[in-house]
Amino acid sequence: MKKAIIDRRQFIKLGSFASGGLAIGFLLPGLPALAGAPFDCEFFQPNAYLKIDKKGKVTIFVAKQESGQGVDTALPMIVAEELEVDFKNVTVAIAPYGTLTEGAHDTGGSQSVMTLYSTLRQAGAIAKTMLISAAAAIWKIKESACAADNGEVVNTITMQRIKYGALVCQAAQLPVPKEVALKNPKDFKIIGKSEKRANLKDILTGKTKYGIDTKVEGMVYAVAERCPVLGGKLISVDDRAAMKIPGVLKVVKYEGTGAPMHVRAGVAVIAINTWTAIKARKLLKIVWEEGLHNNENTETLFAQFKEKAALAPQYETYSKGKVESIKGKKEITASYAAPFLAHATIEPMNFIAAINGDQCELWGGLQLPDWAVNTIAADFGFKKENIKMNLTLMGGAFGRRLHFDFAIEAVKIAKQIDKPVQLVWERADDTKFSPYRPANYHFLKASIDEQGNVQAWQHHVLGTPVATMTEGPNTKNAPEMSGLDKSFCYDFPNIKTGYTGLAFNINRGWLRAVDICANTFPVECFIDEIAISTKKDPLAYRLSLLENRPDFKTGDDPGAILQSPSRIAGVLKLAADKIGWGATRSPQHFIGLATHSFVFAKAYAAHAIEIELLAPKKFRITRVVATIDCGQVINPDGLLNQMQGALAFGLSQTLMGEITVMDSRVEQEGFYGYEILRFKEMPPVEVYIVESKEEPGGVGEVGLPTVSPALCNALAAAGYRPRILPIRKDGFTWV
Repeated sequence: MKKAIIDRRQFIKLGSFASGGLAIGFLLPGLPALAGAPFDCEFFQPNAYLKIDKKGKVTIFVAKQESGQGVDTALPMIVAEELEVDFKNVTVAIAPYGTLTEGAHDTGGSQSVMTLYSTLRQAGAIAKTMLISAAAAIWKIKESACAADNGEVVNTITMQRIKYGALVCQAAQLPVPKEVALKNPKDFKIIGKSEKRANLKDILTGKTKYGIDTKVEGMVYAVAERCPVLGGKLISVDDRAAMKIPGVLKVVKYEGTGAPMHVRAGVAVIAINTWTAIKARKLLKIVWEEGLHNNENTETLFAQFKEKAALAPQYETYSKGKVESIKGKKEITASYAAPFLAHATIEPMNFIAAINGDQCELWGGLQLPDWAVNTIAADFGFKKENIKMNLTLMGGAFGRRLHFDFAIEAVKIAKQIDKPVQLVWERADDTKFSPYRPANYHFLKASIDEQGNVQAWQHHVLGTPVATMTEGPNTKNAPEMSGLDKSFCYDFPNIKTGYTGLAFNINRGWLRAVDICANTFPVECFIDEIAISTKKDPLAYRLSLLENRPDFKTGDDPGAILQSPSRIAGVLKLAADKIGWGATRSPQHFIGLATHSFVFAKAYAAHAIEIELLAPKKFRITRVVATIDCGQVINPDGLLNQMQGALAFGLSQTLMGEITVMDSRVEQEGFYGYEILRFKEMPPVEVYIVESKEEPGGVGEVGLPTVSPALCNALAAAGYRPRILPIRKDGFTWV
């Protein structure tokens, strides 16, 4: 496999650039009826994001990949707002792969709304402008005498109306305007109003089709047995017993790959249905060559973290002042640790591939489809134009489908049978062979002066980098320090942060909120520790560090993002106010707070969590308040869903989520071994949104990072300070 170089920051920058460029260049070749091109007068499609047919049916195409986060509702709302149509009458569809510029389909980093907001407003406004021009020509009046309203153009002189559908042919022949006027936000009718998911009824009734539900004529099914150790090789396979199972068609072998996806060597059973393939797989007798790295375990890894934490970091990330020269009257130190984590998507990995000579057709859900298609083209020798990609809905992603190891496996298998084949991962496969969120360890030290002020802050992060897996051990992109670089929101006179990476033989990948989540946990807990140690109120102490700090840029380049400490303080104050910080509480009730900036998504969030202590280290979460400032909100209902989901995701990590490794093998299998929050464990949550006129930021990951520290700070207020996640490792239980 050819090495592809991409890390999370590169992905975000590239995605932002590509999406921003669409504001000018989204009139694409290959579409059947773009304005100014030959057309059959059946519909009007001035750009890749919408079309209107002669009956007035409006179809809005969603460029970003839907995995439950609601882009199939929020993004069409933006188009519909400028197009002046009733959102309830809009049909939503996946933008076909190849109808957008490279990178425009990519989905991750909470970037979808933020990077497409202006583009989609222009897409809707361009279509509306052309429809108005067509109507004005029919009436022989000035365009300024026309207005758009609810899918019609209105003659404001005579009050005549023409439906959009009746203007399709005329509009399709007009030149596409280069500049259009956008609505004043005060006139928004759709943006900012709650809309239920576009396909909610179909989801609830089981009609929605995801990748795993996709059927292709003549399709067969495969499951794979993979080498238990990453980098191992197949020695031999005895498939005689498996081949005796009725319905088994073939047993095939394939080699593993290195960076970027780290597909393991495998043996796949191909059968007439999935269940037959699963039964036959159990009968395979396989001999593996596990290689030299087959004895690694997480217990040793964390011991190495602890040992190296006292040494100088491998990389220096951020330095301000002269930390080494500061000798405080008091020094506070603490260590925090968090494990490998799996994505645990509800829909297991699956993918369909069909090979016919030099033609390759694919079906499935991918967060980075261009990266996948480009890699498959290069590795298997296909011309890119000979690969047809059919994108599907995804039943959860959380960063898991940024990787496409399962797609490469499907192609490897399909090349060995003359039929379309759907590869399906069992739940245990998903848990045992995923790219995991890196394990991480943090050593923090604060030097305090006689007045109780922090004079020096040091933070050494130790981890198992994603970049060394996707790019190889010599990558220069190894540090995962978002929030601890120049974006660090707490302004102390002297600061030093750094990173040390350790090698470890399991695959790693990006998981929802990635390093911002990993780094917010220790920072927000340690800030609490400092406040308590210096006898300061944790809320007042945070506000003293944030409220008087002006906005600042997080980098030196012209496009560097602006960090707003006042907005961070704003969500914190709102959370404290709503939960009643400082008010008299019932006996054995305690509150914890945490706040943060999801800097590259231009959004800010906080949590306040109240617990009732039932016994030593036994508690109940009685109330959760979540607050968010993400600028202009497109769909408040979708934002509410994201914040509720982030709480469930965050509590899963805090309470019980953990991947452990013994002899380079993941020990957990499925949801019995890798637990996630159950319905009965979900506490009540109130979500409050800061009203803002700022341009939209992202929301998909923003509500996650402050869950763990807020809960741990509440437990600390009750007398027990957790520093290791999941907290059950430290003896905590909950009801």
